[in-house]
Amino acid sequence: MDPVGHPSTVPGDGVVTEQRGRGVMFAVGLGMTNVGFYVASIGVVLVVLAGDLGLPVENLAWFGSTFGYGLLLAAFAGPFLLRLGPRAVLALAAVLLGAGSLALALSSVPVVAYAGAALQGLGAAGIILVAPGLLHGPGAEGKLTAVNAAASVAGVCAPLLLGAATSLGLGGRLPLVLISVSMAVLAVAALRMVPEPAEVVTADTREPLVRSLAVRRWLALVLSVSVEFSFVVWGVARLAATGLDAGGAALVGAAFPIGMALGRIAGPALIARFSMIPVGSALAGAGSLLVVLAQVWPLVGLGQLLAGFGIATFYPITLARLMSTPGLRPEWGASLGALASGTAITVVPTLLAVLAGLTDLRLAFLVALPLLGALLWLHHERRSGAR
Repeated sequence: MDPVGHPSTVPGDGVVTEQRGRGVMFAVGLGMTNVGFYVASIGVVLVVLAGDLGLPVENLAWFGSTFGYGLLLAAFAGPFLLRLGPRAVLALAAVLLGAGSLALALSSVPVVAYAGAALQGLGAAGIILVAPGLLHGPGAEGKLTAVNAAASVAGVCAPLLLGAATSLGLGGRLPLVLISVSMAVLAVAALRMVPEPAEVVTADTREPLVRSLAVRRWLALVLSVSVEFSFVVWGVARLAATGLDAGGAALVGAAFPIGMALGRIAGPALIARFSMIPVGSALAGAGSLLVVLAQVWPLVGLGQLLAGFGIATFYPITLARLMSTPGLRPEWGASLGALASGTAITVVPTLLAVLAGLTDLRLAFLVALPLLGALLWLHHERRSGAR
């Protein structure tokens, strides 16, 4: 398109646009793949690091929250940080995640390992921050689902690689070096990337209707991530409560990320044919009830698989719709998205733990049902009120 909106007559313009799109998808996909690997490795690395340093696991309770804190920091810094441009932010995030992973993989000095964990959280949060803006526009839901599918597949592979390295005596943290290598590639790719021209937003984000719509969409995103991370954090513990040992529970616990991966691989096609918030909520609700009511691990694992498949498209759909809020500048949308994820990751799994302390963990999983109901209500409001 030319500056006034007419179709471009520049020869090869379509080829350039296609190449630009491929470059952006490669960069974002590579970044999200490594974020998925990093997030899935947190639980295993926590146990391995405590053993390597001779510390009780409880002393490293903060370790699992570094990603959430990084997201909260990225949310508040986002509107200012993104002024540097998406290429610079993505390259910086890659350097932080790569350097942190290398320090955590190889260092036996506690302060260096701790610094590496903090850098990992910041780098992963930076990738989460910049990704939706780079994929914003037509087909954003499908694009975000595709890159999150790559993250989910990597999330399935991470515990297997870390476990194999531990069994072979190589050190359970060594596979994190793979993240460092990938992030070196991403830093170069990000600096060479040609992003889409920045979108010009002229609407006033302070208008009451815009603000109300943004709040509803932000809450929907919080609920989407909340349901997901409730299973991510406590799914293995629920399986252990059925009588499985820790190793068996961890193995069967792969059912949830496998369901997520399958749902996101099929996601673009499903989104094109169905309204996936209602459909996914029905599947996730059925899976949650199975997790609550079943007494044997095969049925609990099946419930987690079903819930993972249903939940899979929630995050990309709700994030894309938040980003598409009329009058909301892309950098503010990205920051609100990071804030929603950080809020959900740090608050809701803790709430589930509190409920588990008051009652049985099995019954605490019932919290997923009102969360899904609220998500359905917010989804209906968005569709009738704004789109």
